[in-house]
Amino acid sequence: MSEESFSLEVLTDFFNAVEAGITAARQRIKEKQNLEPETDFSRLPWEQKQGEKGPFEQTSEKATQNNDLWKALKVKVKGNQGFWQHGGFKYWFDMQNETVIDRRKIA
Repeated sequence: MSEESFSLEVLTDFFNAVEAGITAARQRIKEKQNLEPETDFSRLPWEQKQGEKGPFEQTSEKATQNNDLWKALKVKVKGNQGFWQHGGFKYWFDMQNETVIDRRKIA
């Protein structure tokens, strides 16, 4: 085997290993995306409210019966220091009460 063919074989093995690594990474990303909870928070029951800064909507642990979608929203808001923006809305805990979440459309 010549030095050139040996080099090509090593390079081919390297590219195959890189390709396998990329394929594995893509699979892990796909699995991770499938594990993300549903994020269509408009499916929660929202009550219209009027505040000093204008209209907003409110939902609660009680109104949602503490369902999985409520829990996912609570995790997102809590993980962002009590304020979170998603899907054209701002979300926050009502008066630092983690059993009530308010939201307002982003202007």
